[in-house]
Amino acid sequence: MTVPHTIAPPEHTERDLSTELVPQTDPRACFVSIDPERLGGVPCFVGTRVPIKYLWEYLIKGKTLDEFLDDFEGVPRAAAIAALEQSYHRLMAELPRL
Repeated sequence: MTVPHTIAPPEHTERDLSTELVPQTDPRACFVSIDPERLGGVPCFVGTRVPIKYLWEYLIKGKTLDEFLDDFEGVPRAAAIAALEQSYHRLMAELPRL
């Protein structure tokens, strides 16, 4: 699995990783966090309490990425794009090629 680009963690925030379930060696750890002590373990954008699924819910309803980012100001644009790119690459990897 590859993540197209690396996202630097927020410099101003130090995270407690003692209950984090996404290994820091996983390339997705730069944008996704799963902590059973935060929202019952729902995957969220790193450093936030914003579930990643909200991004897809916004897009499915016809809202834009900018609308999502405006409504969830703590989510970095690069993190949202990384989540979308990861999904795209995973989808495409499963399809047959000519």
